[in-house]
Amino acid sequence: MPTERVPLQRPRRGHVGSQALQELQFGPSPYLGSVFTSRQELEDAWQRARERLMAMSNPGRRPAAFYEIEHPGVRRSYDTERSDLWRKGLLTTEEKVTLEREWKVEFQKAQAPDFSINTGDGEILHGELARIAHNQWADIPYELARRWTAAARRRRPQAVHNLTVAAQEKAPDAAIEGQERSMGLQPKLSATAKSLK
Repeated sequence: MPTERVPLQRPRRGHVGSQALQELQFGPSPYLGSVFTSRQELEDAWQRARERLMAMSNPGRRPAAFYEIEHPGVRRSYDTERSDLWRKGLLTTEEKVTLEREWKVEFQKAQAPDFSINTGDGEILHGELARIAHNQWADIPYELARRWTAAARRRRPQAVHNLTVAAQEKAPDAAIEGQERSMGLQPKLSATAKSLK
């Protein structure tokens, strides 16, 4: 026999509502306050939603509840969140590989000899100052930038040697002339002869 009774809508066991999820992700609303009535309720909701929220986060990013419950006091700012988590060893292996690959690409962009960067207030930085500013913008950990810079410096002499070999191949006559002069096989030219040459 049909009935007009409406069944009670009880929350599913383990379900976290959309407002609670939003607070776990971004923190309590500055206007409405928290949707949780106790610390225990907040922690229970985090345990139920943790895996889902962590999977939704970009590499090196964490929901607000992560810092509130698991690691209070770790987060300094959004701009340095990824390098802070890297330094503290709080990244998964996949996150670490992804971020270090991204940081390496940004680091290598700044290694161009003519690299410059606009600070946004009309000032243009060049050279080492531009590289430092770019690394800070990309949130590259200082420790990685220092290691990569040292590796680049170790490779640079080989690159300079290869450049001179390539230059000699392009201009063999000039290289031979230079070698003859250094070995004393070519007479020194007078000022008049130099001007005619």
